[in-house]
Amino acid sequence: MKTGQRPTSNSQRPTDLISERSCWELGVGRWQLIAIVMLAAMAATSCGKKGPPLPPIIHIPASVDQVTTRRAGNDVLVTMTVPAENIDKTKPADLAKIDVYAYTGTTPPPRARFLEVSTLVGSVPVLPPPPPDNTSKKKTRDEKKPAQPPAPKPATAQPAPRPGADAIQGGMVTIRERLTPEALVVAQPVPAEPTSSRSRRPASVPITAPVKEGPLRRFYVAIPFSPRGRPGPPGMFAEIPLTPLPDPPLDVTASIAADGVSLSWEPSGGLIGFLLERALPIESSPIDEPPDTALEPTLASSDLPAGPTLYNVYREVEPLPDAPPSPAPEAHEEMLPINPAPLGVLTFSDPVSAFDGRRRCYTVRAVRGTGPTAVESDASSPACATPSDLPPAAPVGVSTEVMPGAITISWEPNTEADVAGYVVLRGEAGDATLTPLSGSVIAEPQYVDREVRPGVRYVYAVQAIDTHLPTPNTSAESARVEETAR
Repeated sequence: MKTGQRPTSNSQRPTDLISERSCWELGVGRWQLIAIVMLAAMAATSCGKKGPPLPPIIHIPASVDQVTTRRAGNDVLVTMTVPAENIDKTKPADLAKIDVYAYTGTTPPPRARFLEVSTLVGSVPVLPPPPPDNTSKKKTRDEKKPAQPPAPKPATAQPAPRPGADAIQGGMVTIRERLTPEALVVAQPVPAEPTSSRSRRPASVPITAPVKEGPLRRFYVAIPFSPRGRPGPPGMFAEIPLTPLPDPPLDVTASIAADGVSLSWEPSGGLIGFLLERALPIESSPIDEPPDTALEPTLASSDLPAGPTLYNVYREVEPLPDAPPSPAPEAHEEMLPINPAPLGVLTFSDPVSAFDGRRRCYTVRAVRGTGPTAVESDASSPACATPSDLPPAAPVGVSTEVMPGAITISWEPNTEADVAGYVVLRGEAGDATLTPLSGSVIAEPQYVDREVRPGVRYVYAVQAIDTHLPTPNTSAESARVEETAR
């Protein structure tokens, strides 16, 4: 052993192996370095250690604020937009269904207490959103790997629709409520909030809130629910007036026209209602005596919404015989009129682009009021028609012009919009049946027959052909004309 060298042993601690020189070079003392090593060891042993469990994040769907209503007869259509986020703005919404509640009264109850006095009128299941597509993220990681055939997706990649689910997040859905006699009367008033011994409210507070007078209305509120049954906040109110309905139109008739179906009907309320609605104002009497109001026909006592009586037309088309069965139409599609805006006349024309022989039935409803106060009558008796493509009319004005070796046949063009062309028929004098001159349809109302023999007398007629599929319709023969070739 050299002089000045410290003895070493196998039991020497790791901290003793740190030389004073190395500590001096690091600029720290030995015990400071020992403390650093111990802290590093503690940090290494504590990595990955689980702490106390955190509470789960509870998502509550946002309120249904976009709700509109429409009354047609005793049917009320409530259309709403399904929320696509939660109240904390996270997406997608933790949403399983939407319940719609209704209350009848002159004023709406407080939103926070709506469920205490309202009635559940409809429930709409909501489909869960599809899982996110992570193929774009995996693409960058798999670009360096050799190309392999894509693996088939598992059967559970898309969520299976639940029975009756017809709503998706962010979409629109409509429910229909059939108004019963109970829905047309005032519901129970909202009970007053319970008082406690600590409340300073005097004992003279009534048990129920007073009912204010006014027009009777029906209020609707939609409430979303999470899959665990947690309700979201109630949305905005939507309402309809419960005024009496106008009378449905009478004597609706449907007739087949050249381009579709023509409808006509009698006014709502008959002739008397038509005249009363358009009655001229009563002139003031030149005498100072008050008029006899008992004999004045007036609608002042009517509770119908103000404004003229307008009309909406509805259509139901028979399905094609060989078409697969289609799902039942949605409530908002079934109750959608075919006229873009209510009609102020008593006629309507429904154009039919393809005459496929399907039966079409029409009903008409009277409309009073505009906007949220509009109401429609019950449907009229249906009027049905089966439009079929009629053949075009026979051409008229057929004439001939003879020249050496040819005969020119001319006629007036048809006025039907679906006429594709014409066929010229020819025969000799005395022939009962004429045959076509060309194998194709002639587009112009003129044809030159150059296959004639001099001295022979020919008979000509013209037929019009339309564009009906699969078999075009052919008109009757025009009046026959005769000409002798030169």
